[in-house]
Amino acid sequence: MRLYWLNNDGLAGHVWLSPQHIEELTREMSEQGMKLALAELAVGARVPPGAVDAALEQASAEPRVIQDEGLWRDWLAFLAGAVENGGLLVR
Repeated sequence: MRLYWLNNDGLAGHVWLSPQHIEELTREMSEQGMKLALAELAVGARVPPGAVDAALEQASAEPRVIQDEGLWRDWLAFLAGAVENGGLLVR
């Protein structure tokens, strides 16, 4: 899965997630009560900044179920950037 900030410069504002990362992040987001269904996003989907921000309001910087703290913190930073840059676009 490739995710981009809607407004990005081509150098920053994008991530490529493996199926394993999607599974881990989906599990963590669900555990934390985040209302963003990562595993259900289809190519071409757009997630508005308000929806990303609402999901982040539920998030804790400390992961609860995944072992990779770096992955979780990088994910939260990416989502925060999406709020500031027009939301998310799935490609």
